Amino acid sequence: MQILVLTSTFRRHNFVINTLVSSFDVVGVWQEAKSFKALRFADTADEETLITDHFTLRDAAEAKYFPGHSKPRLSRGAVHRRIPVAAINDSSEIARMEACKPDVVAVFGTGLLSRGIIERFGGRIINIHLGLSPYYRGAGTNFWPLVNREPEAVGATILYLDAGIDTGDIIGHVRPDVLPEDGPHDVGNKAITAAAQGLLLAVRAHVAGRVRAVPQTEGGRLYQRKDFSASAVQQLRDNFATGMISEYLDQKALRDARFALIALPVDS
Repeated sequence: MQILVLTSTFRRHNFVINTLVSSFDVVGVWQEAKSFKALRFADTADEETLITDHFTLRDAAEAKYFPGHSKPRLSRGAVHRRIPVAAINDSSEIARMEACKPDVVAVFGTGLLSRGIIERFGGRIINIHLGLSPYYRGAGTNFWPLVNREPEAVGATILYLDAGIDTGDIIGHVRPDVLPEDGPHDVGNKAITAAAQGLLLAVRAHVAGRVRAVPQTEGGRLYQRKDFSASAVQQLRDNFATGMISEYLDQKALRDARFALIALPVDS
């Protein structure tokens, strides 16, 4: 089974690549640069410090959770492309992807993919959406549940990619195993770890013809990058400081039931 991976350049992305490499023949990896510049949302020096600290802690947490994943561990013959923002949709790049002859295209953390890619590999693009669709869609969808004091809505959705924003048919969901002492980046990285394992299950099930994908219902919340703010970061910090995680864990079964999830196919 030949896998093509479309992703980005951070340690978490390398972790997902290497998780796939451990189980499949990864014939090509495209790593697209990130375009999100968080400091443009800071209006004061204090806000700049708050946002900088948030992302510094995120990067440190990734180093803790994903040691040994500073780069992809690809086989000698695999294609490896590091490309600028939005270049993943260039026709020349799509032609290179097609030349890899993948059975499945795995996606995690790119910008929006064009119809050209979706149509070229239609029906075999499996995406990790960090967030529980359809409840949270768009950008920062494991950030906003923590801002909204809803840790039960943190997780990942493994879905078939379509032309909408996280609207494809769902293969399954995962939630992280949260502990009382976890901070926001612990919760986020645990969700990524669970998502990577969920992706393995989804790819195997797809190839074996065992996926019974579920169309999404309407509704939920859609967040865009422009919604990010220093005040949201401060609210997230305040929620953790005032016992949000303990409150959630005390009522975990009841809270989790508010967001019905779809179980991933299991290995047969």
